[in-house]
Amino acid sequence: MSATLAGRTALVTGGNRGLGRAMALAMAEAGADVVIWGRDAGALERTAEEVRATGRDCLAQAVDVTDSAQVNAAAAEAWERAGGVDAAFTSAGVLLLQAATETSDADWEAVMGANLTGMFYCCRAFGEHMLAQGHGKLINVASNFGLHGGANWAAYSASKAGVIGLSKSLAWEWAPSVTVNVIAPGAFYTDMNSHLLDVPEIMAAVEGNTPLGRVGNPPELGPLAVMLAGPGSDFMTGAVISIDGGVIKP
Repeated sequence: MSATLAGRTALVTGGNRGLGRAMALAMAEAGADVVIWGRDAGALERTAEEVRATGRDCLAQAVDVTDSAQVNAAAAEAWERAGGVDAAFTSAGVLLLQAATETSDADWEAVMGANLTGMFYCCRAFGEHMLAQGHGKLINVASNFGLHGGANWAAYSASKAGVIGLSKSLAWEWAPSVTVNVIAPGAFYTDMNSHLLDVPEIMAAVEGNTPLGRVGNPPELGPLAVMLAGPGSDFMTGAVISIDGGVIKP
């Protein structure tokens, strides 16, 4: 991948594993220094070492995005130590496949807390710093379930639809200095959903409902992430980009 992000710094929440890890590595391979957030200190450091192996700097911060005080403190530290952050990806979240009638108050609140409230905490903190520095690109990771929903995905779909609505509102509010766009992935094989996709019947159903006939591999998200973090997205804000093998069509 060419060094299209040379001289820039990118921050990735949930950057210790899955799609977040893939985006963090893509940022580094494109020439950016990287800040990664996550809750698993061991996984964070492993990803940080992978980033550093590309020759880029990496600051690893243990952060629970559902705690606004942690988010605010970590964002302030990241901006200070990195000398500013040019692009931030919010990809931390949780998954819940459960019938709506079986979803408890606690289940609902856990999903909303991680996927939507935590997302808002990050957006608010990052936006404050980006507006102060006069520029920035915020890229929120939602899901194609936020666009089409699905049986037994009520809480998850609602949280991701909320991410899309939040992002579109912020795109209006923070223009023109800060752009806000959304990546809406479909099924990618990660440690978060492997317990589902490792079930042959579920994998067959997912592949059968995908025009390209397979699930995605996390590194396939990298080129899109690099484009959104770089000059290629300078005239984009409020966009929702699906990368799902054709499940969502324009």
